[in-house]
Amino acid sequence: MSSSASSPTKEMSELEIGSTVTTPAATRPSSPVPALPPSPLPSGKHRVAVIGSGSWGTALAKIAAENVAKNPNEFHREVRMWVREKHINGKKLTDVINRTHQNSRYLPDIALPKNLVAVPRLPDVVKDATLLVFVTPHQFLHTVLHELKRNNAVYPGARAVTAIKGVQVEGTDIQTFASLIEGKLGTPTSALSGANIALEVAKGQFCETTIGTPSPIDAQLWHAVFHAPSVFHVNCVPDVAGVSLSGALKNVVALAAGFVDGLGLGGNTKAAILRIGLQEMRGFCLEFFEGSKADTFTNESAGIADLITTCYGGRNRKCAEEFAKTGQPFEELERKLLNGQKLQGTATAEEVNTFLTARRRAHAYPLFEKVYKISFQGLPVKEIATGW
Repeated sequence: MSSSASSPTKEMSELEIGSTVTTPAATRPSSPVPALPPSPLPSGKHRVAVIGSGSWGTALAKIAAENVAKNPNEFHREVRMWVREKHINGKKLTDVINRTHQNSRYLPDIALPKNLVAVPRLPDVVKDATLLVFVTPHQFLHTVLHELKRNNAVYPGARAVTAIKGVQVEGTDIQTFASLIEGKLGTPTSALSGANIALEVAKGQFCETTIGTPSPIDAQLWHAVFHAPSVFHVNCVPDVAGVSLSGALKNVVALAAGFVDGLGLGGNTKAAILRIGLQEMRGFCLEFFEGSKADTFTNESAGIADLITTCYGGRNRKCAEEFAKTGQPFEELERKLLNGQKLQGTATAEEVNTFLTARRRAHAYPLFEKVYKISFQGLPVKEIATGW
């Protein structure tokens, strides 16, 4: 061999070798989880309180309680949940929940964490809480906010998130519940919405949700409270209005879907109604809420995914189907079918129609207009599928 020949070792050392093999995530060292923004409490830990205890409120409280228990360095272990006191078989509902660790009225047969505590008095629920979760029926929100403000009950520096669906209308003005809460209490307020049937969430079946947040700090905090890998996947977006409106308006579209089902029409018609509904949801938000994002409706669980779920399995669709079949008033169907829960789509349809009429824009949203007229003005249900 010639002395000028390169050695195999040298040749190999001079080669540039680029590997396309990725080390599996399970074997890679995990990055340290960044600390959460500091709590305003002297303890430095955050305290979570849930205002509402229906099926959805209880499901969210369950996830929050499980998550904070796993993170004792950042959170107080106890999560309080406001329960409007009722009697079940002669016993107080709060006592039943705290003894059995089940909400037998709204979410029976679901085991709740022992660190989730039912409390009947609202000021006691929010005492020293830095993270407030609002999930009451929308009809009670004003009463709740009035009581919190009257008692000066909200801890300075607290933040809030709302999972309440709906809007507030006064003449030509419209407001999301997130902006209403923030305006009344002075708390930075996020909005949570997604394809989330409460019972399925409580059972731990995989789903996604979207939280619209006003700042990265809020995003970090609420992600820590609610994100549960392979169970409740949270994606935070900087679009509070879009998440709020998608959660409210999809209930109006769900009424339309229920009318279609009640008429015995098929999948083609229902798909068309969903497409038109999504288009009106997005158009409404972009027209009247500056800074909202079209992607929230097409890319997020709060948009298209929630619309699909609600139009196939929600309470608004269920009541609208029965309305189409029987002609019974929605108030009667609510009492008959919802076990004490409240119908949201009809109230939102009325609020939206009031707003659009005041703005002289009702004609631009024909599906919303038809749902309102069928629900409140006697327009025949069959009109939902005509005139397109």
